[in-house]
Amino acid sequence: MTMPNPETQPVGPVALLLGGGFTARAHLEALRRLGIPVAGVIASAPEHTEDVARRFGVRPYPDTWTALHDPRVTVVHDCAPSDVHVELNLAALKAGKHVFSEKPLGVTAGETRRQLDFARASGLRHGVHFTYRNYPMVRELRARVRAGELGELRFIRGHYLQDWLLSPGDYNWRLEASAEETRALGDIGSHLLDLARFVTGLEPARVLARLAQMHGVRYRPGTLGDGPVPFPVQAEDQATLLVEYGGDVSATFEVAQVYAGHRNDLEIELIGTRASARWRQERPEELWLGRAGGPDEVVHKTALLVPDAAALAHYPPGHPEGYPDALTNGIRAFYASLAGEGAESPTFADGHAAALAVAAAVRSHGERRWVDLAEVEPAAPARQGVTP
Repeated sequence: MTMPNPETQPVGPVALLLGGGFTARAHLEALRRLGIPVAGVIASAPEHTEDVARRFGVRPYPDTWTALHDPRVTVVHDCAPSDVHVELNLAALKAGKHVFSEKPLGVTAGETRRQLDFARASGLRHGVHFTYRNYPMVRELRARVRAGELGELRFIRGHYLQDWLLSPGDYNWRLEASAEETRALGDIGSHLLDLARFVTGLEPARVLARLAQMHGVRYRPGTLGDGPVPFPVQAEDQATLLVEYGGDVSATFEVAQVYAGHRNDLEIELIGTRASARWRQERPEELWLGRAGGPDEVVHKTALLVPDAAALAHYPPGHPEGYPDALTNGIRAFYASLAGEGAESPTFADGHAAALAVAAAVRSHGERRWVDLAEVEPAAPARQGVTP
């Protein structure tokens, strides 16, 4: 038997993590579960880089340029703050790396368009981490909608509510976002908008939005010996949207990060002419179905799900799977696409679609009117030879 020559064997993917916060650590854990090597990490400050690198046993890079140009690295996971996504993702693509980016892809639709055009021209793989697509019961919901089980779809109801920024003293870098960048709407609203688009297959056409703030002034931690420092808030922490889709379908969405008692309360309900269906992220293994003239039904994760859903369930019924499993499913699908397996994985195009809806909402609030998404970005032929 001829033994393989290691020097001629194809090199598998090797990941780089940009960022050292909650999401970056979640990506690292998922990559470890999948057996994908991680070359190293670079965070916003040297001490953060060292801490994450030590905890996971990976290389702490001294700077972003060195990290992006490490010849071992083939895939960059951008888990840095959203206001630097455009800079980092374009730099990674220019360095010849595939990119798997956290959402939102950028802080404006202009930024997401630049990234999408350049990624397409580069020929490299590009992905956006829309976690909630990757729960088995979300795939089951999508399959039932496609099969016509709800009849003709008419209405969508959804919300994504949190309370971690309820107090004016609760601080996070997101709080200093500009009004154009948005906060709650761009951060978690992009998930809700993508989820509705994913399960229905419909594109939003028009938006009417109202954005609001719980506090006009908030406080960032002071330096040693000083008290908290006040700063004016520009972006929203609550948003209410009316969205019109094609085919006489309309939606009501609510997003907030200041609703006491709501930890990570993401819910979507689809209402059709025959039935309704609802999925909640905090009860992810259940799909509620309501039918007129008959009993309601709760479908649980079982071996009888449609193949698309069953493929995302990795433990037997009764063994709960949640956020880490959905995140791992998303990363697994992206790396499968690198191997040419045709796995379904959201791309920069999906990140840009969410950004267009957010931009329309911001304009709608500012001008107090319905805004067509075509106003945000008129249809135009695909651009060639795009440079960042």
